[in-house]
Amino acid sequence: MTDRSAQGPLPPRPRRRTPADPGRAEPRLTRAEIVRAALRLLAEQGYETFSMRRLATVLEVKNPSLYWHVQHKEELFDLIADAVLGECPLPEPAEAGQAEDWAGKFAEIARGLRRAILDHAAAVPLLSGRPFLGPNGLRLADRVVGLLRGAGFDDRTAGYGYLLLLYYVIGFAGQETAFGPGETGEARLRSLHQALAELPAGAYPHLTALSTALTERGLDDRFELGLRGLLSGLAAELPGR
Repeated sequence: MTDRSAQGPLPPRPRRRTPADPGRAEPRLTRAEIVRAALRLLAEQGYETFSMRRLATVLEVKNPSLYWHVQHKEELFDLIADAVLGECPLPEPAEAGQAEDWAGKFAEIARGLRRAILDHAAAVPLLSGRPFLGPNGLRLADRVVGLLRGAGFDDRTAGYGYLLLLYYVIGFAGQETAFGPGETGEARLRSLHQALAELPAGAYPHLTALSTALTERGLDDRFELGLRGLLSGLAAELPGR
């Protein structure tokens, strides 16, 4: 496994700042501090209420100071998304002359990406539909595509494999976190379970039979089932299969 620090880990938390005196310049910021504070703000207040003005308040600076580091909120969201991807560890390439276990390493990356996203569930809305062109996103893409090309997939399928990895993991994690954490999520699941269980069995015999299975917590088994299906579908595209 590679060192997470080589993958571009999340930047350190900003130091507590005291309000600047009227005659003094505001404390200098770094992009790393801004991204860390933005992630904390997203986790505390949610994506819907996030604003650059609130972020400036958290950092104890004036709003215009942020725009010395990021041009606009979407650029900040790009940085946040890249920081989250940077927490996905990437397996080392096989040594020269040795074949890579492409399926095993593909699955390892998928699991690591899911963990990274779940660790920052509030950032999930920033990941859908966003091109990952930061250093961590490019590193992830290059490793996955290289892994598949090295296994013998043609370029078209190798590219599809990378995109399907993103679609599956980001989509799964998005649904996984949609009901919310803790008791809020549990309450919504109980409500859904009751709604399914109370459906007329004559009209919906299969849904009522599966009311518990469809609403139970613990999604690892489901994630692994979907991942096996993705790997099987890719394997079927290998030349000579």
